[in-house]
This record gives sequence, structure tokens and C-alpha cells, in this order.
Amino acid sequence: MKIYSVEIGKSIRKGLTISLKERLKFISFDKKASKVCVSIFYPDIVYSSLALPKIEDEDTLQILIKSKMSAVLEEGKKYSFILQKKEDISENESLFDIYGIPVDKFYETLTVLEEDTDSIELFTVDIFSLIPISHKICGDKTCFHFYADTEKVLITVSKGEEILYVRSIPLPDFIEPSDLTNIYYENFNMTYMFAIQNRRINVESIVISGSSASNQEFLKLCRELTNLDLHIPSADSFITGISQNDFMDFIIPVGTALLKQNYDFSPITVKKEKNFKKVSKILSSLSIFFLLMLTAGIFTVYADISEKENRFLSLKNNIQEKIRLINNKITKNEMKYYTDYIKHIEKSEDLNPIFVFDQMPSLFELLDEKKIIIENSDEKQVIQIFSEHQFTSLSELLNFKLKLNEVLRNYRNIHKNIQENKEKLSIKIDLRIERDSSEIK
Repeated sequence: MKIYSVEIGKSIRKGLTISLKERLKFISFDKKASKVCVSIFYPDIVYSSLALPKIEDEDTLQILIKSKMSAVLEEGKKYSFILQKKEDISENESLFDIYGIPVDKFYETLTVLEEDTDSIELFTVDIFSLIPISHKICGDKTCFHFYADTEKVLITVSKGEEILYVRSIPLPDFIEPSDLTNIYYENFNMTYMFAIQNRRINVESIVISGSSASNQEFLKLCRELTNLDLHIPSADSFITGISQNDFMDFIIPVGTALLKQNYDFSPITVKKEKNFKKVSKILSSLSIFFLLMLTAGIFTVYADISEKENRFLSLKNNIQEKIRLINNKITKNEMKYYTDYIKHIEKSEDLNPIFVFDQMPSLFELLDEKKIIIENSDEKQVIQIFSEHQFTSLSELLNFKLKLNEVLRNYRNIHKNIQENKEKLSIKIDLRIERDSSEIK
């Protein structure tokens, strides 16, 4: 498969066509592929570390994430998220690192590239395009990767394919070449010290790429600061048919082409549409396969038609019936099933009881919910939320209780049962939310 991998920044737009086989092969700097991988420069990516329950439905999960991250999201904007699981913290809950960007960035990029959603194979932020480069060079070691070009500095700290820390810094529009060394080193020094001192990350390997990789004074300063060997990515290790200078200039598009789908920021509706089309292609392929098999059966029988004419006619009728059944199954039953399934998912935000959480962000920012029970009947839906809190002082407990009561006053149909233990400095909360069936249909 050939893809066109393109990088888009404030003023930069560059890409290359690559053949994706066992090893990348450079084809052209001009767009000649129907599939496009895109990375954009977006330094305002939002981040949060959240504990989430195990929810299989993607729409429900997105609603819960949006509710928990409401404090860092711009009001009125839709966001697309990627999740990186860190660890299981209980039987039903796991800790995730979550990154998000506005959905409108995806559609702005389509306009710039004059592409449609079908052609976009992957849409990501350029900071994540450094991950495959770091992983191939450093393996499972903790890798500090510094990249720079004329408009930005990108820094990732990763272990294997797991991101530990990222930072994007836009550079001023006009920079004297003599100032670049100081700018590069200032950002390298500040981020490196923050990673090892504040984030307690044990950096084991350093990778330098982009225009900074040819700045010998900068490289010397980095060696003196870290006392570690510096690795410069080599074109021969990643792609054939391109020079080292061009590879270093196009390293972000190369990394984007190697990036896995779990770093795709395409909107969830676009991902669903792609999955539906993949299923349709599989069904079509199966139909063709069965037709070929059945046709082969027809020719086998036809060769002996002089002796088995009656049997041939019987088999022919059976084959035609099977073809009719296969076509009917694909064009009516199967396609209707998947069409209804997609429509059901699109409506889940309105129908799913967890949608109520999105309407109560201030409440769920305050709670540390331990258990959620949802009961449905013909007349009403009941949601019970249990939360426990431990405090270090009585004043902290009283302040929390005061804030909780203020928040609860903003919502109707919530019955509360709050048990406080001032000796143990703890509070147990039992909230009961009741909704009539008319509210959720």
C-alpha cells in the first residue's frame, strides 16, 4: 500500500509518498497516493490523567471523559480523545492518560488538503509522530527525544511505545540563526530537568532530530548536561531511497506513517463510518468468494453433462437459489443490521443513562464515586451513586460538605443520604437520581 504522509504547521506544509511494506520505501515528494496520513502542529493539546470504569461502548466512554475533563475543555467545542492505559487500580476501574484536541481541527485540515474523510488513514498531532522513531532507536529504554525546525520545538519522553511526557513549543516568527543554539538548549535544559526532577523520570537515552541534529554546539551542551550518548536517527534504519538530509527534514511525516492507530485523533463518527465500510468490503469479498466457488462447481458438473444432465439441472437450480440467498443476505439483512447498529450508536448519547453525568460536571468533579447502580423500569430510571471520602482535618471535612450541598442545590430529582463520621474524618454519600421514562425516550 502507498500512502501520502504530510506534516502541517503554522507555515510549514510538506509531505512524501511512501510504500508501506516490510520496510518503508520513498516514492516521491509529490502526492501520488489515495491514502493520506496527517500530522498537525497543535501546541494546545489538552491532557488529563483519569480513573475510568470499564465501559465497552465508545460513545458512553467519550461522554464520561468529556464530563470529567470539563474544567480543561473549551465550552461549546467538541473534542476527539486518545487514551493510553497506565494501570488497573481496581477490578472495574483503570487509570488512563488522556489527550484531546478540538474536532474542528480535523475538518480544517481536510479543507487545507482538499481531501475527504475516506482518504484520511490517520490524523494525529506531530508530537506523537516522534514515538515510532524513539521506539526503534531506544527499544524499551526511557527515551528523551528533542526535535526542532524553523517554527517549533517538540519534546517527547517515552518508554517503548508508552508516552510519559510531551511538550510543544512554538518558536518566534523571526529568529536570527545565531540565536537558535540558545533557544534549543534553553528548552532542552528546562524540559530535561523538569522530567528528571519533577516527574521523577529516569531518562536512559537521548535522541536529537530535525534541524537541531546538525547544530554541533547544541549537541555538545546536551552531552555535558546529561552525561549520556546522543542518538541521531539514520535514514538507512527507517526508509530507503532518501538522503540523510531529506530524512531529517521529513522525519515527522516518516514517523506519522509508522504511527499506530491508537494515536488517531479522527472524530469518532468518522472512525465508525470507516469501520462500517470495512465490514461492507468484507461482506462483498465473501460474496465474490462464494460466487467463484459455486461457479467452479457449475463448470465441474457441466463437463460431465452428457451423462448427468438431470443432476446438472438440479445442481444449477440449487446454486442459483444459494446465490439468491447470499445476495439477499448481504444487500438486505446484513446491511440493514449494520445500518441500524450505526444509527443506534449515534443515538446512544441521548439514550444512555450515563448522559446524565455530562449534565452534572460540577458534581462529578467533586465526587470520588466508588459504585454506580442503574435500574430501569417502564415508569422510571433510577441511578444510584455511592462515594466515600477521607479527610485529614475536621475543617476540611466541613468545607467539603458545604461545597457538596451547594452543588446539589443546582440539580433537581436528587435524593441524598450523607453519613459523616467526625471521629474518623470521613463521609459516605449515597445519591439517588430519578428520571421519568418520558425524559429518556
